[in-house]
Amino acid sequence: MGEFVLGMTGRQLAMSAVTAALGLVTAVAGLAGATDVAIAALGLLLTGLLLLVIDVRRRQGELAGRLKKMAQRQLTDLRRTERLQHLPAEVEAATRRSLSVLTDEFQLAVGRMETAGTSTLTGLAQERLAAAERHVEILGHLADVTATAKGVADLKKNVAAAADGISGLRREVLGNLDDANRENKRQQVALRQRVDKLAYEPVRQVQALMQLMSRVNARAALPATGGWAMEPSALLRLVQLVDDTRPGLVVECGSGASTVWLAYALEAQGRSGRVVALEHDEHYADETRHMLSSHGLTDVAEVRHAPLVEVELAGQVFNWYQPDAIKDLKDIELLLVDGPPRASGPRARYPAVPLLGHRLAPVARVVLDDVDRPEEQEAAEAWLTEVPGLTRDTAGTDRSAVFAYRRPR
Repeated sequence: MGEFVLGMTGRQLAMSAVTAALGLVTAVAGLAGATDVAIAALGLLLTGLLLLVIDVRRRQGELAGRLKKMAQRQLTDLRRTERLQHLPAEVEAATRRSLSVLTDEFQLAVGRMETAGTSTLTGLAQERLAAAERHVEILGHLADVTATAKGVADLKKNVAAAADGISGLRREVLGNLDDANRENKRQQVALRQRVDKLAYEPVRQVQALMQLMSRVNARAALPATGGWAMEPSALLRLVQLVDDTRPGLVVECGSGASTVWLAYALEAQGRSGRVVALEHDEHYADETRHMLSSHGLTDVAEVRHAPLVEVELAGQVFNWYQPDAIKDLKDIELLLVDGPPRASGPRARYPAVPLLGHRLAPVARVVLDDVDRPEEQEAAEAWLTEVPGLTRDTAGTDRSAVFAYRRPR
C-alpha cells in the first residue's frame, strides 16, 4: 500500500483525498437521514472516482510510451554494439589477408636474393682459386724445364714464395667467402624478422588505436598517428601513464598528435594539469595550436615556439630548444622527449634530461620515443649513467622507453 501511494502523483493524491472525504460525507449523511445530501455527495464521489481513473489511465499511457522509446533506444544501441564488436575481427581478417600476400612475395624475393648472392660469391671464389692453381702448375713446369740451368735454386725459391703467396691468397679468399656467407645469413635473419613482424604489427597498432578512441569523446577529427607522429601503441602507453601518475605538469619536446592526446588525457583527470609543448618549427607550432583550438583544449595545452640554438654540454655542442622557453618550468612530473628531429644534429635528443633534469619533480617519469634507433639508445644509456635517481622502467613499447626518476636525498 505504501509503495502504491509513493508511486502516485501529487494531483492523484489530492483527488484521492477529496474522494475519500466525499465518501465519508455520503456515509454520514445516509446515517443521519439526509437523503438529498447523501445523493449529492454520492454523485460528486462517482465523478471524482471517474476523474481519478482517467488520470491514472493517462499516466499509464505516458509510462508505456516512455518504456517503448527506451526499448527502441536499447535495441539501436545493441545493434551498434554488435557492429563494433565485429569490426576488429573484420579489420584483422582483412589485414591478415593483405599481409599474407605481402609476406609470401617478400619471402620469395629474399630467397631469390639469397640464391643469387651465394652463387655469385661461390663462382668468383672458385675462379680465383682455379687461376691461382694454374699459376702454381705453370711455375712448377718452368722449374722442371730449367732445373739444369744457372740460377735453378733462385727459381725454386721464387716458386716456393709464389706458392706461399697463393696459399695465403687462398686462405684470404676462403675467409672472405665465410665472412660474406655469415653477413648474408645475418641479413636474411634480419629480413625474416621484419617480415614476421609485418604479420602482426599492423593488427596490434589497429587494436591500440581502437582502445585510444574508446578513451576520449573527441570534439573534432583526431590527428593521424604513425610515421612522423607517435605510433598508437606508444600513445596508448603514454595515456595510460598519465592515468596512473596524474601529473600536474607535462613537458613535451616536439608537438603534434601526441600533444592532443596528452591534453585529452589531462582533461579527463578533472584537475589543473597542463601540457607545455616545445616546437622549433613555427609553422608546425601554429598547426598544433590550430588542432588544440579545434578540439577545445587550449586551456589544457600550450605550444611554445622555441627555435634551435647551440648549447654546450660536457665539451660537446648540440642543437636544442632555446633555453628561454623553459626558464619558468619547474616540478615537471612527466617529460616526453620526441624532438628535436634527427636531422638537426647528432644525438639530437640527448640534451633533454641534462637541461631539464633539475626542473623535474621529486618523483617523475621520462618517456623517450624512437628508442629503436641507435642515437636514441646512446642517449638513453648516457642518461642512466649520468643522472642519479634515474632508472629504466619495464613498461615501454617497441619504439618508446619509460624511465622513472626519484630525486636522491
